[in-house]
Amino acid sequence: MLFNSWEFLILLVATFALYYAPWSRGRNGKAWQVTLALVASVIFYGWEDPKLIGLLAISCVGNSLATGRIILHKVAGNEAKVRQWTQRAVVMNLSLLGIFKYLPFLAGLFPFLPPSWLAAAKAIPLPIGISFYTFHGISMIVDVARGEVTREGDALMSKGGRFAKGVRDIGFYLLFFPQLVAGPIVKAKEFWPQISGKRLEDIRWRQVVRALITGYFLKVFVADNLSEQTASLTLGPETLIASGPLNLIPLLYAYSLQIFADFAGYSLIAIGLAAMFGYRFPINFNFPYLSTSITEFWRRWHMSLSAWLRDYLYIPLGGNRNGPTRTYLNLFLVMFLGGLWHGAEWKFALWGSLHGLLLAMERLWGRNKATALPRNSFGFIRLTFGWLFAFHAVTLLWLTFLMPDMASIVAFFRGVFGGRTGFSGPPAFSLVFYGAAVVLYHAWGWLSEHREILAAKLARAPFEPLIQGVMLFLIFTNPGAPRGFIYFQF
Repeated sequence: MLFNSWEFLILLVATFALYYAPWSRGRNGKAWQVTLALVASVIFYGWEDPKLIGLLAISCVGNSLATGRIILHKVAGNEAKVRQWTQRAVVMNLSLLGIFKYLPFLAGLFPFLPPSWLAAAKAIPLPIGISFYTFHGISMIVDVARGEVTREGDALMSKGGRFAKGVRDIGFYLLFFPQLVAGPIVKAKEFWPQISGKRLEDIRWRQVVRALITGYFLKVFVADNLSEQTASLTLGPETLIASGPLNLIPLLYAYSLQIFADFAGYSLIAIGLAAMFGYRFPINFNFPYLSTSITEFWRRWHMSLSAWLRDYLYIPLGGNRNGPTRTYLNLFLVMFLGGLWHGAEWKFALWGSLHGLLLAMERLWGRNKATALPRNSFGFIRLTFGWLFAFHAVTLLWLTFLMPDMASIVAFFRGVFGGRTGFSGPPAFSLVFYGAAVVLYHAWGWLSEHREILAAKLARAPFEPLIQGVMLFLIFTNPGAPRGFIYFQF
């Protein structure tokens, strides 16, 4: 079920009304609200394909029970049992991810396998959002085992009836529909303390309205309209080769703005929806196209995934503690695995590998630049060239997300350098008209970071309500053709 569908609107209104019904204020109010949100989340996830609910249930119940046992053994001081249950839970999560996401890809690497085996492997469906809810489960298991949420977990769990209620609340954390399919990846220590009975009067409506309007604007007006043009990049190598640079280059820039608007829009909608039900989600995008380096880009783009990769891959691998060579290798490995996390295809491995190489090169440059030039020399020029390089490198690498295969990526460059001079107006118009919204959005981010007083004035009435009114007008009068969110495929 999509956030931008009538089915979701009906589900949201019904769930919201029942969630804050008069009986939700009683002694069983928390139990009612959590159970209702769980039911709504299952409906949300299984609407398109109810068969996938079974896999989601296995993941949720397995992680919830394992977490409960880890907490109990942690409190009892039985570290051997903690390690045992942690290993079981992590293996379960990785097994589900491996079977349903990577087995078809791995089977394709062994063409000598019996044809029936290859066909069976390639017929395995890719459950929507499996990467996100397995990453949620792994982060929860590891954090509990590390003792980072023992106090919060002990408040949820105890023997007897409270154990069952604790498992229910953990399941709610895993399945809560705003972040179920595409994040943000919320850590247990951030979410568990928030699980309590909620009151309608405590909703921060200004935050809700701001997040929802901006999120739907970025998705419905910007991303969906841009996608009507960038879809032509997926029509096959022959079409790409025949297009020429004057059409292909604007479409590449358009897709760079589209993927930001699509995923940042989703994240803002998720934040706004969570706030409607009394929960706070961390921001997931911090104006990433203001970045002056690839390193800074990954501190601003999909911040919850970047934090996950840092905390559960980069640091356990040794981080930067074992010398520069090992640091560069760790950066490369983490981004290579992060690329494969996005999809079991060579194009995603290439995307992650190139980002890893760029991060390693920036780390090497950072070690040497202090001796090459004084710190403040040519600062403005450095920032400008750093921004130009970071934006264009990121934009160029988005080809791997859009193109259906490596052959299409090669065909794109053949079309760009093929010498054709044909020009079509719609791609350039879409880039300028719809892409301007992303540029203005980042201009606002620059003001917020560098001209805080001016930004604070613009955030007050009547400027903010006026801008929100314009966004609402454009959402209803000029929406693009409804499309799924790009990151739902991961």
